[in-house]
Amino acid sequence: MARARSPYRHIAPFALAAAIVAAGAQSPTASPRPAVFETPSTARIDPGGTGWTATATAFRGQNGSRYLYTCPGFGTANSIWGTDLYTDDSSVCTAAVHVGLITLGGGGTVTIEIRPGASSYTSSTRNGITSTSYGSWSGSYVVVDATASPPGIGTGGSTWDATAAAFRPYLTSRFAYTCPSGGTLRSVWGTDVYTDDSSVCTAAVHAGLVTAAAGGSVTIEIRPGQASYTGSTRNGVTALSYGSWGGSFVFLSAGKPGGGTIGGPSPPPPPRPGVDVNVGGATGTVLVKLPGQSSFATLQGNAQIPVGAQVDTTKGSVALTSAEGTVTFKDGAFVVREPAAPAATRVTELVLTGGDFTTCPKAERRRSVAAASPKVIRHLWGSGKGRFRATGRFASATVRGTRWKIEDRCDGTRIVVASGIVAVKDLKRKKTVFVAAGHSYLAKR
Repeated sequence: MARARSPYRHIAPFALAAAIVAAGAQSPTASPRPAVFETPSTARIDPGGTGWTATATAFRGQNGSRYLYTCPGFGTANSIWGTDLYTDDSSVCTAAVHVGLITLGGGGTVTIEIRPGASSYTSSTRNGITSTSYGSWSGSYVVVDATASPPGIGTGGSTWDATAAAFRPYLTSRFAYTCPSGGTLRSVWGTDVYTDDSSVCTAAVHAGLVTAAAGGSVTIEIRPGQASYTGSTRNGVTALSYGSWGGSFVFLSAGKPGGGTIGGPSPPPPPRPGVDVNVGGATGTVLVKLPGQSSFATLQGNAQIPVGAQVDTTKGSVALTSAEGTVTFKDGAFVVREPAAPAATRVTELVLTGGDFTTCPKAERRRSVAAASPKVIRHLWGSGKGRFRATGRFASATVRGTRWKIEDRCDGTRIVVASGIVAVKDLKRKKTVFVAAGHSYLAKR
């Protein structure tokens, strides 16, 4: 039976988080060294297809086989049938968006596994993609892995009439707009979060980022539609209120150097997975640098900051809340990451930044790795609960509820566990080590 349709996908859960829980339920061994579990070998993966119209029908019957697909950035969604288990004539790239592993704006690579046909397929709406239900079909697939690509900053518009409506499908993608000097103000709906049919340049005046006389450049991020938008008058611009609308945008930067302060006394809205996190409860001095800015602002009170922001707690501490939990960090600097993934496997990542590694001995001047200096270049303490991963140069530490320290040294990356249990991935040796409280692990350079 022929059908004019396009596909979507399913994902098998990743095993790391479950492994951490399982390891935590066991009593530590008597050995002072934690057990080491090598990273499982990957199954053979053959080329699948390229583009947002590519399906898996050509591989029907190859049950258990895996295929790799390439999804270019700023793609167009195609039809899919099913939820988690998809008909094999569903668009593989679109299914990966439906699962939450990649975005239309960024694209990426997607690995699927072929499964037998099913008697029925269930519809659902996820991540801006709606799949269709269907009855019996002869072939299926699930999405088992994906690597999302960052979309970069696209070109938005260069007039005062330019809106963001054309970019509605590209949630979390960013676009740069140029506002010529001597502009004419246009219509705007909303405050801070604007409807996507608002004039971007006029909204920038309302937000205090540019002026109509001088113009300037701004960067926006595409957000989902809201149930309502609140009007206000700011900087000579009156933005109107509105009810439900299908697409929104917010400003990330305005070609400014940053600096000053960020935050306020009011609690921010709940963080959105893969989009933003909340910071607050700071002690000492905590600095934040937003994407697109060249200098740090001092955190005062609470703030919602986008994924990709840099946080410096070398002279203080801050509570960071993501959709995955809350952890207090101190004594280090990091960049916030949250790669697209299903809710069950999504992890908020803190990538260590800063430090001067030029003070370490040159590799060619050392007789062995063991001779490297244990000098600590940078480190970060974390304490709290949730799915978080701290990443250094040679290792990463994945936690669910514990207190730990990660430090990048001249001789490698060391993880120290004060409480709980931490899954340490040795990035150079491609193995995972579970480290219990009172122990540490050094991933040598």
